[in-house]
Amino acid sequence: MSNRRSFLKFAGAGAGALTLGALDLSALAATSPSTKSVQQDIAILNYALTLEYLEAEFYAAFDNGALAGKLSNGRAKEYAKELAAHEQAHVDALFATIQKLGGTPVTKPTFDFSPLIGDGSGLNDQKFLALAATLEPVGVRAYLGQADRVQNGEVLTAAASILAVEANHASGIQELRTQLGFNTKPTRQTAIAPQSDASPTSTSVADFDGDFSPTPTAFWKPLSMEEVLLIVKPLIK
Repeated sequence: MSNRRSFLKFAGAGAGALTLGALDLSALAATSPSTKSVQQDIAILNYALTLEYLEAEFYAAFDNGALAGKLSNGRAKEYAKELAAHEQAHVDALFATIQKLGGTPVTKPTFDFSPLIGDGSGLNDQKFLALAATLEPVGVRAYLGQADRVQNGEVLTAAASILAVEANHASGIQELRTQLGFNTKPTRQTAIAPQSDASPTSTSVADFDGDFSPTPTAFWKPLSMEEVLLIVKPLIK
């Protein structure tokens, strides 16, 4: 999407249509490096909060939720538990920061993971880790995509701290997938994971390639809000 009009069109523009869950897309569409402000920082933080809600719920489902019984490997279970705690900590930190800035934290949307997992019957350790390897790079690149739009130095520092954790998650997951024989391209260097080399600009999960090096040396390429929201939109009711 090259401009605001096309972005709003994808979102279903029109009176009352500018929401994704409880997220105000019109505020997000207007953010830019040239319009830095407290309100823009709040809009960006609410965007990040929505993504962290998604990740926290995903990992919690495999930790102590409805999908916990799908995991059998002890380390996969440990990852689900630790990452669920990390993502909830990110939610709490972003929520508090938005309030500190005088904003209203966005309400947690209702998530539907069936576009990724179907009815859940085929889930196992391998598929859980493959999904995690898809989600984490999106989070890393989403934070990078907003770095030049943030005004408040404390907000930027906090976002950078969360980005670093998300990058560690991506590497840790790939290391475990490699050790378990699930990662078929452990030497692939990439800046665009989970997007594939064959379809580097696609936002369809069907085109993604979650196999890459646990220690990538290529600089991560930022994802715009438009791209990230296209990726996650099918998961938000």
